[in-house]
Order: sequence, then C-alpha cells, then structure tokens
Amino acid sequence: MGLKKYDKEAAEAQLKLEEEKKVEETNAIQEDIEANEAEFQEILKQELSADQNAIKERIEVARAEYNVKNKKQKRISTLISVCVLALLVAALVLMLTLSSTWQPIVYVSLGVMILGLAASFAATKIFKTRLTNEAQIYVATLYNEINNYVFRSEEFSNLEIKPNAEMKDELFIDAKFYKDLRGTRSRNLISVTYKGENLGIADLAATVLVKGKTAPMFLGKYYDYENTYSKEGKRILMQVKGGELSRPIDDIEDLPYGENHKKYVIYSNDEDWNKVLTPKTIKDILELKVDKTLIDVIVSIRPGKTNIGIDYMDEFMNIPVENPLDFANVIRTEKDLEKVLKVLDDIK
Repeated sequence: MGLKKYDKEAAEAQLKLEEEKKVEETNAIQEDIEANEAEFQEILKQELSADQNAIKERIEVARAEYNVKNKKQKRISTLISVCVLALLVAALVLMLTLSSTWQPIVYVSLGVMILGLAASFAATKIFKTRLTNEAQIYVATLYNEINNYVFRSEEFSNLEIKPNAEMKDELFIDAKFYKDLRGTRSRNLISVTYKGENLGIADLAATVLVKGKTAPMFLGKYYDYENTYSKEGKRILMQVKGGELSRPIDDIEDLPYGENHKKYVIYSNDEDWNKVLTPKTIKDILELKVDKTLIDVIVSIRPGKTNIGIDYMDEFMNIPVENPLDFANVIRTEKDLEKVLKVLDDIK
C-alpha cells in the first residue's frame, strides 16, 4: 500500500474548521456566562431573612473588632519603629561627636543600638503573634457562622468545623486533574456526615510547576466523598468548560475514552464510563453553571472516591476584611452545595 500524499489545502481547511469551531464554542460559553449571571442575580434580589441578617451582623461585629485591633497594633508598631529609629540616630550622633574626647561612648552607643534593634525585633514578633491570634478569632467566627448556617439541615450530622486546618494534599493530587502538581494549600476544613458517609470540604488552592515556577490551577471549594465505584485502576474525569480563566484538566494521556461536548469534556480509561456518568448525572453536574463567579467545575471518579472541585473567582474565596461580608456569597455557597449533593447521590 502506498503512502498517502500530503494534501496542503485539505490540511489548511481542516485547521480553519477547527479554529472556527473553537471560536464558536468560546462565544457560546460567553453567552452562557452572561445568561447564567443574569439568572443568579435575579435569585439574589430576594431580601435577607431575620436569621440571615443576624448572622451577617455577628460576622460584621467580629470583623469590626479585628480591624480596630489591627489598626491599633499598626499604630503601636509604627510608634515603636519611630522611637527605635530616633534612638539609633541619637546614639550614632553621640558616637560621632564624642568619640574623640570620650572613647567609651563608642561602646555605649553600639550597646544602645544593639538593645534598640533587639527590642524592636522582639516587639514586632510579639505584635505579629497577637495580630495573628486576633485574625484567627475573626476567621473562626466567620467560618463557624457561615458553616453552621449552610449545614443546618437535618440531613447533616456530626458537623466539625476547623477554620485553620488543611485538607490532605493527596485528596486533590490523587484525583489526577493536572500534571506536575506542586501541592495544595487549604483552610476552612469541614467534616460532616451525609447519608451515613463522611463528606469532607475545604477552601483549597492548587498550584503546578511551569518552567520551574509555581502557577495557580485551582482555587475554590473542594468536596471529598465515598462512592461504590469499584473498577480497580479505572478513573473518570469531567470538566464543565469555562471562560478564559478556566484551566483545562490535562492529566489525560492514559484516558482514551470520553466525550468532547461544547459545554463539557469527559476522559476515562473505563469504556463503560457512561454507566457512571449517565445523562441524568451529567445534567445535574451542568446545574453548576459557569458565570461571573463560578469559573468551571472538575469531577474525578475513582474506586471508592468522588471528588468535585468548583473553581471560583478570587473575590468569592477571599476573607472579607476591608469590606463587610456580602451575604450573597453565603447564599451561593448553599445553593451550589445542594447541587453538589445531588451529583454525589447520582454517583454513589
């Protein structure tokens, strides 16, 4: 059999077709983002209940107390720094002006300088520790109030909230969404029993190595739950496609099966993946809609484990310090949790 001759025109036509398809898909995603944003903003127009306002007020009191203490600590630190600087300058001037007539002034001045620097260092360390403790008190209040509200339903039990604890790295790394993962950092670790199984949740950031430097790949809510999928060595990945900030999952070389839809991609080494990600399950995952807050959604299914990551904008994940809490973010967290639970129920 002879070799097929390279057809330049056909290759260029195919490339153009692929580029047009990509542009069409990008435009469609952007249209979805705008439509989904408008839909969610309508939901947020509802007035807060008395309970919601009370939660917001308690958080605001804690935030205000932290800011007062923060500003006070900064003023004291600035005053100490100015005093130490004045002391150092005075010691230096005395040393330069009197050293020729009274030799011991050199040693006295050096001693004063050393003591001043040591005192400044000690004071800075003490104030930094105090401020860190004050910040942890505020963060604990923030997360306790929000999580006790979000997980108030009777379908949850054994709620544990650890504001400053971290989720184990392997729970994200073993899901194998991205290659060259450097590690994760997390906070707001939650453990709660849902339908007899432990559901772990954390605010998590993951980074990868790119040309020797770390680059962010995920920042959002990460969910860890048990499943009954039992095919050893098999795994299924899905990603709801997002806009320009979305980072496509790329640890896919050994996953030959799947589907490339305009709204999502699926990769697997299980040829029967569609018996797990059924049309209903895919539909439920797509209820987590990409908009101006939600960047994309990633799902990993492997023996015994289902992990769902919702990638959000930085502003959504940041702890409010300068400005009051936007309770719309709490409502968003609750509504997205409801959608995640539906997906976990489908897969289990």
